[in-house]
Amino acid sequence: MELSREFRDKFVRNLNGRDFILYGGVLQLAKERGLKRIATRIVQLPHKDNGYYAVCEAEVETDDGVFSDVGDASPASVSRTIQPHLLRMAATRAKARAMRDAVGIEMVALEELGGDADTDDTVEEPAVEFGPAAPARAVPSIKFGKYAGKSLDDIWQIDPGYVEWLARNAHDESIRSAASAYTRDLV
Repeated sequence: MELSREFRDKFVRNLNGRDFILYGGVLQLAKERGLKRIATRIVQLPHKDNGYYAVCEAEVETDDGVFSDVGDASPASVSRTIQPHLLRMAATRAKARAMRDAVGIEMVALEELGGDADTDDTVEEPAVEFGPAAPARAVPSIKFGKYAGKSLDDIWQIDPGYVEWLARNAHDESIRSAASAYTRDLV
């Protein structure tokens, strides 16, 4: 895909001799391809039991069809300043990957890179402490009430107030904890 000089100046960065596109550039290209919809779904919430490993799936619809991909983020794959925002970074990476497929660009999005490359690390912030990594655990589904069998992501799309209620009132600690993390990261 040939990109104009103006586009490259605005949306492409070169690191160690390799070009990377910014998320905003992929979004611009997707809009030019008739972007109709971007949807994300949480596959796994970051939690101490899974080493704070967040996974999201994104689905992008353009005039050319529907494209999907996943993105992940963990303390090991992001800079210090992004560590408190793992779920959002996983969603951003998933959307960037799905949009790259939709527009047919092979250039990796800068936000997909791990470590210090994904942010300007000139702002000094205190490091976030994380516990030891543990095996991955999927987001729990609700097993009761009118949303039985639905994930927190599905419920959030239908009734965000219910997820907030679960964060305060669920008897199951894993559901309450997951709902709390979900509302904290998405509100």
